[in-house]
Amino acid sequence: MDEHWLPMARAVVYLLEAFVLLWLARQAYTRCYRRVDLKRELFDHNNTALAVALSGYLLGVVIALGGALWGPSAGWLADLTAIALSGLKGIALMLVASWLCEKVLLPRFDNTKEVVQDQNLGTAFVEAGLHVANGLIVLAVLQGQGPWWAGVAFWVLAQGVLLVAGLLYEWVTPHDVHRELERDNAAVGLAFGGGLVGMGNILSLAAGGDFTGWTESLSFFAEDALFGLVVLFLIKKLSDAVLANGVRLGAEQVEAAPNVGAGLLEAFGYIGGSMLIVWVF
Repeated sequence: MDEHWLPMARAVVYLLEAFVLLWLARQAYTRCYRRVDLKRELFDHNNTALAVALSGYLLGVVIALGGALWGPSAGWLADLTAIALSGLKGIALMLVASWLCEKVLLPRFDNTKEVVQDQNLGTAFVEAGLHVANGLIVLAVLQGQGPWWAGVAFWVLAQGVLLVAGLLYEWVTPHDVHRELERDNAAVGLAFGGGLVGMGNILSLAAGGDFTGWTESLSFFAEDALFGLVVLFLIKKLSDAVLANGVRLGAEQVEAAPNVGAGLLEAFGYIGGSMLIVWVF
């Protein structure tokens, strides 16, 4: 009987700790980063954009927690400590990613103003996508074996590549992503956010695994990241041909009345393609 109930009791305790960490994550987001009255914005002002951005952030934290929750138990104390440390690290990295998103990917305007005051759903989708991408990277890094500083180094590398890939996405996209986001274009934001999730999924493959020395690990990271991102864009093109044959999804997203469905299909192409690549490799 003990063999049956003890794992269940342990799971309940771990879940309770995870929800405490989620509460701390929400507090950090609303008090340190965004400084917003969450209850008033969500339920008095019906701010869907803030709900999307916050949900992406919390989902990223939950994904990152998987690195500590997944796998065999090392004992009550060791597990509780690992979950706490992983959760706090994930929260910190999510906030850093938020700052980088505003300063590097979307430098032309104030994200907080766009999401909170203007309720800009397009910007919120981009933020949410970056958070989920970051959560996938943190999960992969935490699951690998090696010194903690090596994990942080590869997170930094993956984050840098993710931001560069995001800038390349803006560069190769026919329309001006910033301008479309400024006019609250949810379709463009959804497509961009999906692209970031797909890129993050690929980079989680590159950044994950056991640390085997700088030369070998960096070589694997560079090869996997470059190959995965190139194949991701190729698969996305194939997805366009299958899902929207004869239709330019990008053009549909920037019409006078943007086609959100076109943005969703493009996002699916990136996310679905990245999942296929990760599963194959």
